[in-house]
Amino acid sequence: MVTNAHPDGGPLSIAMNDISSLYRSINTTRDAKELAAMLLHPERERPAVVVSTTKNGPLIRPADLAKRLGPDADVYLLGSASLAYDFQDAMPWDTSVYGGAARCYPPGNSWANNTAKSMVRLAYTEEEGRAAISLLADDVAAMEALVPVKVTTTSAPRPTVSAAVEGTVSVILEPDGVLIKLEDGIARIDTSLLAPGISPQRLFSPSQKVTGTVRDGIFTITEGLHTPGDAADHAARGTVQPALVTSHKTVALFPGLSVRHANDEPVGSVIAVHIELSGRADGKAWKLGTVTDPDEITDALPFVIGGDPWIRWEPSPSAPPAAEPTGAAGIQAPDTAERQDAVDPADIDPFTALDAVRSRLEHLSAENARLSGELEALLLDSVAETDAAPLPSPALGGAELERLRSQVALLTRERVDMLRDHRRAMSDADELAAENARMAHTIERLREDVRKERARADRARQMARDIDDVADTGPLFSDPEDQFRHEIYLEWATRIPAGSKSDSPLADYGFAEGFLASVEEIQGIDRSKIVAVAVEVLTGLADALPGRDMHRLRGGISGTSSFVEDPELGTAWRVALQVKTASARRMHFWRGTDGRIVFATVGLHDDMDI
Repeated sequence: MVTNAHPDGGPLSIAMNDISSLYRSINTTRDAKELAAMLLHPERERPAVVVSTTKNGPLIRPADLAKRLGPDADVYLLGSASLAYDFQDAMPWDTSVYGGAARCYPPGNSWANNTAKSMVRLAYTEEEGRAAISLLADDVAAMEALVPVKVTTTSAPRPTVSAAVEGTVSVILEPDGVLIKLEDGIARIDTSLLAPGISPQRLFSPSQKVTGTVRDGIFTITEGLHTPGDAADHAARGTVQPALVTSHKTVALFPGLSVRHANDEPVGSVIAVHIELSGRADGKAWKLGTVTDPDEITDALPFVIGGDPWIRWEPSPSAPPAAEPTGAAGIQAPDTAERQDAVDPADIDPFTALDAVRSRLEHLSAENARLSGELEALLLDSVAETDAAPLPSPALGGAELERLRSQVALLTRERVDMLRDHRRAMSDADELAAENARMAHTIERLREDVRKERARADRARQMARDIDDVADTGPLFSDPEDQFRHEIYLEWATRIPAGSKSDSPLADYGFAEGFLASVEEIQGIDRSKIVAVAVEVLTGLADALPGRDMHRLRGGISGTSSFVEDPELGTAWRVALQVKTASARRMHFWRGTDGRIVFATVGLHDDMDI
């Protein structure tokens, strides 16, 4: 365990293996998230440099970098290529580092909104890695002006460690905030640093008591929280536990305890899992099984000790009972109303509800049109009857009678016009309701598309992590030739579609003495690229790819030199591994009259030996 000093003297704990006194290595997902939280702390006073690695190791040597920087900055190494994805998830946009590069982070967190303050330095070779160390040293030296100036005042000195206070959860603010009511004010908990990706509704509940320190309005809990280690001990082998679905391939048994488990449930749902093998607090060495209808399930630990479980598994709701007929007076029976009130609106399919609302609106519009027509006809009939009916005694005579009749007829026609306007207004309201329903349907469809795209991105990212994990396992064969043949077969199996494998088989091939040694010694190109081009040669794809520039090898650099041939191996050929690159790499091989390929050497563009 390595602990970095908080600017005010409090601890910022990062679980890391201290493999060197010069720099610190990040080896787990939790370590990467805690490193990101430390870099984003507004009161961090020392510059920091984070170095990423490739599957073959770091190109920028962290030990050499730490020696060069000395006490001026802290150096961190991401222990594997896959951890760069976890670090990227916890960092603001375009501020992470991966692929063998390194980045400097000035003190504080103002760099999060201005990426020009956190320069990234790239390296693709060891020589570029050594040059990047000098650039990083210059970047750190330029950051000295950004260190907060400490102002001396005549007031009492500020305590180095804030006193612990008690507070009460007052308001929960989605997606990442909780307001804490203190004895003399209000503070805020930032749950994006405490439990990234978890809704604060799952962590805290109103009126809950918490203990911690307050600094600049930020409440930091110092005691009373369960840890992923507690959750790992709680999830004993053989028990059934609730788990929060965080992606297509991962679930969370507790905030900070993410475990790989393939599932088809939507992100944010809670499923029941059987603990087939209990693992570590960093999420490794677990084996889970999905349980659709468990007989008994163990409650999850609460995030705050003494609180409610942070998640609960609920069985799938059954279909609501059929509505009973209403009484003679048209009043619904009380038990039926109670059952309808008990139906959870969240269990109703939104598309089914939308169709029901649309159907009901159409029915009401038709009924309104019918009633409006009947009312208009009745009013017109009433006007006609009024004109023809005699006035009651005493009767008015002459012009006064005609004036009153005209006035009644005018008022009746105005009322009819008002009813027509009302009908048009109701029709417009129906159209607006229908348009609103269509827009709601479109919005829901777009949200579903976004959810699918996010799930697809999560699967692609997880696939990349799995590939990196496999690549980091090292060779599978002790014999270099067996290992290279294995890599060729894997490349052919994954690259050539199933329907085309019979048309593009691997040709018979072998290796000349020194070929595998040249593969290990060549720099500036990944081994995977050499394997990919070898598969193209063996399947005949390289003959038709312009970028491979495949041609017969001549005995010299002159265009008049003769082609190189061997009575046993056949004709020498040359294929490009790189194009438009300084000292582009090439591969030489023999092709016999029987189609057999013998790979000879890998070298630079000007190397014509075979």
